[in-house]
Amino acid sequence: MEYTDHDLVRGVKAGDKSALDILFRRWYPRVYGYIFKLVEQEQDAYDLTQDVFIAMMQNIPNYHPWKRFDNWLFTIAHNKCMDFFRMQKRTMLAAENQPDQQISVPPFEETAAVSFTVRSALAKLPAAQREAVILHYFYQLTANEVAQRTKTPLPTVKSRLSAAKKTLFKLLREDFQ
Repeated sequence: MEYTDHDLVRGVKAGDKSALDILFRRWYPRVYGYIFKLVEQEQDAYDLTQDVFIAMMQNIPNYHPWKRFDNWLFTIAHNKCMDFFRMQKRTMLAAENQPDQQISVPPFEETAAVSFTVRSALAKLPAAQREAVILHYFYQLTANEVAQRTKTPLPTVKSRLSAAKKTLFKLLREDFQ
């Protein structure tokens, strides 16, 4: 029997552990993939994905069935990633203020879907632009859906996509000439 996300959420709210297991197995790969494409580090992606599902379990009593579950879950994932980027930025700023420390750039992990060159170009984008590109082009969401998921005004999402396309064009043109 195929359960909808809403059925599973009702089961989780009622204490059904099997409903939680099904919900977890259904959404874990997609949430992990989304986070991995944003943070580009396997261990960080695992940790953040775990944080997302912990937050989901803690906040599921507040979930309302008139909201799409995937939008709600990916909003949690988005927020966890933005928290991660803010913390990473603070850590880098603190390291820059200490003269004898070197900042090491972690190596990129290989993925079958995206070449090293494209991933390198994506990594050079600001986090907000990178997220918009990943959601729009890799997850095939419309600009309107990206705006809903990230709770960002539609014109801002369109602007981010436009700026990201121009930057990626310049970066990739240099690599392929």
